[in-house]
Amino acid sequence: MDDDWNGSVSMRLAALALDKGRLTDDLVTALAVRGTLLVDLALRGRVRETEEAVEFDDPPTGFAPADRLLADGAASLTDLLRRGPVDQEDLAAEHLRRGSWTRRRRLLGTRYVDHRADRTAADERALQEPRRAEWAPQDAALAAVGSTLGLLATPRERAGEELLARTEPVRWLVDLVVEEVDRAITRGRFMRGAVSFADGTPG
Repeated sequence: MDDDWNGSVSMRLAALALDKGRLTDDLVTALAVRGTLLVDLALRGRVRETEEAVEFDDPPTGFAPADRLLADGAASLTDLLRRGPVDQEDLAAEHLRRGSWTRRRRLLGTRYVDHRADRTAADERALQEPRRAEWAPQDAALAAVGSTLGLLATPRERAGEELLARTEPVRWLVDLVVEEVDRAITRGRFMRGAVSFADGTPG
């Protein structure tokens, strides 16, 4: 895979996560952004799973969000996913720099215009695509994380075996990202339910 990041999993996920032009500032989206950045790095051979550890290449990639994610290291891959120093703001800055997004400032806040809206719309319909057998690993990875996060046109659903199988050779990492995203969503729902129960409001 070449080093053109314009069509990377993380850049496409950031576009899917735009909410009527607004950035999604929740913790689960930030986790998914970091996860797809790691998938992008793995697809480029920069992150590898060995029998003893997960290895990272040191030389900068030239893609600022990825380099920032890896700059300070982490105790584990899971820790990097959960607490890494990158979120959707970093991807937005990269979209602006590359011209794939523009920014409009309004009284109610900043809005972003996606100039690859056709591609984003196609990504949203990914699970409705009848020719999934021809997907490249990056397309399957995007669909797996996007479906689990609830960003696709189909109802939110944790990615299943058929979809995950198409993410080889990076399935080991996509499995982890999907698991962490799904766990964070479930935890968030539980916490909201607990608060609602405590104050008597509907869950």
